[in-house]
Amino acid sequence: MQLLVLVEDKDAATVSQQRRGGGRKRASALKHSESEDLATLSVDVARFWQQAYDELVTMEERLLAQLEQMLPKLSTAARREAELTNLPMINDHLQTFRYRRAHWQSRLEQLNGKLSRR
Repeated sequence: MQLLVLVEDKDAATVSQQRRGGGRKRASALKHSESEDLATLSVDVARFWQQAYDELVTMEERLLAQLEQMLPKLSTAARREAELTNLPMINDHLQTFRYRRAHWQSRLEQLNGKLSRR
């Protein structure tokens, strides 16, 4: 995609941009989990992350439902762009958050089991 951008020093300059994503680098899902101690022995820490991911899953599910309601109302071009960009991004986030939530739920169950055996 080519964008024409007016530049004060010149009449115009052509700026190339990636088709989707505007040239921004995608943040790795692993980077977001760097602050998580996956092997924590703290029930409070495991509960914190399980609840955080539960909120994120709920948010992404709502966003997805809202987008799916809006798609039929969009123009063909806008609908296609949303299907190619927004839907995959939301689904990717949702999958990551569900995976992380499941990990923390499992960790919480493990820790609760260990605590009850003491």
